[in-house]
Amino acid sequence: MPATLGDAIGTEPAWLQGWILVLSAAHITALAFVVGHDNGRWVVRPEPIAVVASAIVATMIMTWLYSQVGYVRLLGLAHLVYWTPVYLWMWSRRRALVRGTLFTKWVQAYLIIVGLSLAIDVVDVIRHLVGDGELLHRWS
Repeated sequence: MPATLGDAIGTEPAWLQGWILVLSAAHITALAFVVGHDNGRWVVRPEPIAVVASAIVATMIMTWLYSQVGYVRLLGLAHLVYWTPVYLWMWSRRRALVRGTLFTKWVQAYLIIVGLSLAIDVVDVIRHLVGDGELLHRWS
């Protein structure tokens, strides 16, 4: 088994590594929207801060989980626990955002990308719980 979660991900097919890159970009680009212009004044937006914080914590938990149980489908639990509250909160606020802004477009992209990831994570965690937990067998 690879020494780190990053090493394990590095053995995945290019399409999956690309998806992880898109998912990471959806979170990292949040930093560009922490400060914004709203109703003629500069504001600090809580949504991007919550996205970045949830991504950092989920990554830390996934890294710890990897060290404990290996590269198994249960790793998606970190996303479910830390991303879901932020996702639901942002989903509930989406209509209150000013339409057509770059920030709103990022929120929409985030909701689509992370929504897909959370759906995959639900399936992965359920599969783990019913006994189909391993992602990779090539290190056996």
